[in-house]
Amino acid sequence: MGRAGPPYRPVNCYQAGGEFLKCPICRVSGFVVEYEGIELDMCAECQGVWFDAGELELILGQNQPVTQSPAVSAEARRKCPICRKKMDKVNIGPDRRVLIDTCPEGCGLWFDAGELGELTRNLTEEGWQVAAEVRTFLGGMFNHPDGE
Repeated sequence: MGRAGPPYRPVNCYQAGGEFLKCPICRVSGFVVEYEGIELDMCAECQGVWFDAGELELILGQNQPVTQSPAVSAEARRKCPICRKKMDKVNIGPDRRVLIDTCPEGCGLWFDAGELGELTRNLTEEGWQVAAEVRTFLGGMFNHPDGE
């Protein structure tokens, strides 16, 4: 028997201590989108999304981590919304063409608007077996607001 709605829903977004998770760019409180029991933190202002450690692999249904390599960027370093340390810039994905922020303490990953959709396309092009429902969710919900 099928589900009565989409596999995701907004839920309350609290950090430890009962505070809302703040966007590392806008510094405003975000909200959580739950997908198959995995809670992704999203900023309503800039459309960026935070993945706690291991959540990206869980959603992708992969046992292996998505390839990351250190990147050089003129983009300002942002603070991790969990530990507040400055995050590192890395290129992620098989072609390493998507620039994201990663916490040096391992708290998680920050994707700006459109970067998650780009990573999803890159993984699919490179033959990763990402379920159609997951591709639709990640590629559609987290695409750049301008359609880029």
